[in-house]
Amino acid sequence: MISLEGHRIVDLSWELVSRVTRMDQTVEEGKRDVYNMPWIVEETYNEQDGTIEHLVACNAGTVSAWPVGGVSGHMGSHVQLGIGHNDNWTGLPDGMKGIWEMPVDTYYGEACVCRLDHLKGQPILPEHLSNVREGDIVLMGSTNTDDDIPWIEGDTAYWLAEKKIKMLGVGVPGIRWETKQLDPEPDNCPTHRAMTGANIPIVYPLVNIEALSRDRCFVMSLPLNVERMEGTWVRAIAIEEV
Repeated sequence: MISLEGHRIVDLSWELVSRVTRMDQTVEEGKRDVYNMPWIVEETYNEQDGTIEHLVACNAGTVSAWPVGGVSGHMGSHVQLGIGHNDNWTGLPDGMKGIWEMPVDTYYGEACVCRLDHLKGQPILPEHLSNVREGDIVLMGSTNTDDDIPWIEGDTAYWLAEKKIKMLGVGVPGIRWETKQLDPEPDNCPTHRAMTGANIPIVYPLVNIEALSRDRCFVMSLPLNVERMEGTWVRAIAIEEV
């Protein structure tokens, strides 16, 4: 029998609270994630069994600052890969995969914890990640804010890919994990390119990385088992010895 005695579980997932449109058309506002993304549902009545259920969607344009009319797999803590997401970019390699094509053990395993508070407004370089091993899930976090937030340099992202890490998990807002979003292809978004090009999932935004007390832990961050969904919500947890 597997036991967690002598271990503690740390929740790494951002909390969202649904924005609910009730059947009487009243609205209960919710709590958005760190990127100001809402979780939107509409209450409905299931005539088959008389239960009340929530539909994940809204009418386009009815939610301020989110006019799309639906909920994305990128709202709150989520995992993403390249197929269906950024495989339309030029300069990416052949053989990229979707989340659903990776074995389930891609999304759990041993992780190294990289606390980067000391890098105030500085780039994160390979020398700052000396505890990273091949096959690790890499967790990066800091308590820094605003101009003190460190960022992942493009060369560092490619170094992590060459290191053959298993997955990249990023605490937000403490880490700025992507740069050059507005640069022309193929020089834009080096972390996206390095990770997805090597079939390394990115899971973010995460929280509570700074609450981990050890340099290594066990992480689980399982995507929904839905084919052709290029990003899916996760409940990410870390398990560490006490």
